[in-house]
Amino acid sequence: MKMIAHRGYSKYELENTKEAFLAAANRSYFGIETDVVLLKDRSMVLFHDDDLKRLAGLNINIRDLTYHEALNIELNEKGTYHTYKYHIGNLVEYLRICKHYKKIPVIELKWGFDNDAVDELMKLIIEEDLFESSMIICYTMNTILYLKEKYPTYHTQFLLGYLYSEELINKCLEENINLDLRCDFVTKELVDRFHKKNLEVNTWTIDSKEEYERLKECGVDYITTNILE
Repeated sequence: MKMIAHRGYSKYELENTKEAFLAAANRSYFGIETDVVLLKDRSMVLFHDDDLKRLAGLNINIRDLTYHEALNIELNEKGTYHTYKYHIGNLVEYLRICKHYKKIPVIELKWGFDNDAVDELMKLIIEEDLFESSMIICYTMNTILYLKEKYPTYHTQFLLGYLYSEELINKCLEENINLDLRCDFVTKELVDRFHKKNLEVNTWTIDSKEEYERLKECGVDYITTNILE
C-alpha cells in the first residue's frame, strides 16, 4: 500500500500549509494530498473549508477573496510551540516541494471547478513537469470524465463519501475510473471488483492501526492518513 499524507503532515503542522508539506516531504510518504480552491479572481490556493472560521477565526468565505488577500491571511497556530504564523498554501510552492522531494502531489479539486479552471491547473502541472507523477481527485463526476476525455493518460480518482451509492460505484466501473473512497465503505469485495478491471482503490482518512490493518486485508492500493507512516 502507498501512504498519502492528508493535507500534508497535518497532525503536527497546520493543514495545507508549506510547513505541513515540508514535514510530510521529509517522511516516508508516497504522496502529499492537498485541497485546491478557486478564488473570485480565478486564481487558486490550497484550502479545505468553505470559510475561514475554523482556521483563522474570520467569518469570510474563501471564494470571496483574491489571491493576494488569501495569501495575506494569518491562520491559527493550533496552540503548538511555534512562534511563526501559518499562511494559506501556495499551489506552485506545493508542487515544487513535492517534485523536489520526489513525492506525488495528490490534488483534490474543491467544489466549483469548471473546465477552464481544470485546464489552467493542468497547464501548470505540465509546466512543472508533473503530468506523469501527480494525480487529481475530485467529488464531481463530470470533472473526472472531462479529465479522462481531454487528458486520457492522466491519473485521476473519483472521491466518494457521504453520497456513496451502488449507482456511482457502477459508474466508476463502467467508465474505468479509479476510486478514492471513505474508509468505512471499503470492503474486500468492493476492492476486488475494482481490481478485476485493473482499477485502483484509495481510501481516507485512516489514523488508527486497527483500521490500517483492516484495509490492508481488503487489499486497497493507497491509504490517506494524518499521522500513520
